[in-house]
Amino acid sequence: MSTAIVVLFGLLGGLAGALQSQFLGTMEDKVGTLPSTFITYGLGGAAVGLVMVAVGGDKWSELRGMPWWVYTAGLLGLVVIATLGITVSRLGLGAGMVLFTSSNLVIAAVIDHFGWLSESSQTLDVRRAAGIGLVVLGTWLVVGGTDAAATG
Repeated sequence: MSTAIVVLFGLLGGLAGALQSQFLGTMEDKVGTLPSTFITYGLGGAAVGLVMVAVGGDKWSELRGMPWWVYTAGLLGLVVIATLGITVSRLGLGAGMVLFTSSNLVIAAVIDHFGWLSESSQTLDVRRAAGIGLVVLGTWLVVGGTDAAATG
């Protein structure tokens, strides 16, 4: 797959993530964390199930060789969905997404640097650390002025 196609997928994922987060925030306001998370996972699971029936899921046997911790991805997804709903509902879409994205970037850089959960590592050099520092500063500028009590 070409880099351009991968970038397009990344952009599509960002668009879907922003829309999903806004929708989660709206549901969070009306029905709360558990129902909005259930709706998200229930409908998502049904959609994936239909796609698998239509196109086939032919690599099930490969799951046997996976480390135990990969199976926690669904549970971690519940945390992602629930926390996005909570933060977007109270901080707004922009601030909630910035907070989520920057915290994601920081922990991803640490995981990459030490090669945790993977067979490869990506050294956290001065340039990358400076970039992450700027993201953290930007997060503080965006989220620091948000009055959660006023919006939630």
